[in-house]
Amino acid sequence: MALYQMLFERLYEDNVSGKIDDARFAKMSKRYEQEQGENAGRIKALRLELKKLEDKRMDVDTFLETVRRYTDATTITKRMVAELIQYIEVYPAVKEDGITNQRVTIHYNCIGAFEVPDRRKIPERDILLETRKGVALSYAPVQIAI
Repeated sequence: MALYQMLFERLYEDNVSGKIDDARFAKMSKRYEQEQGENAGRIKALRLELKKLEDKRMDVDTFLETVRRYTDATTITKRMVAELIQYIEVYPAVKEDGITNQRVTIHYNCIGAFEVPDRRKIPERDILLETRKGVALSYAPVQIAI
């Protein structure tokens, strides 16, 4: 913003000294003021976005701290649920081929919904053990039906 102030002062001095006429001064000063206003708006929007990102980072840090505190818990308490979960969405049960499935989405405080990947869809690595010179044992895990 100091740049615009300096430009405006030079422009004014040029107008007073007669280097530029009044019409040109009015046109250029209007343009500088418009640019200054636009930049002020952009700066305000960027500062707001930065604050949101910083708040989100702090929320994630807070959530991780809470999760670490309950890592070794063996039972779920009301306090844990209140600290970790914002709300839970329960969808209607769907029955296919005699199997009933019901989708549940947990929206956690600070981080929102978290999709846990289906472990059946995660490829497992083949295991290769060299038991002795010239002999190798290969093991490929089978998919577990759940």
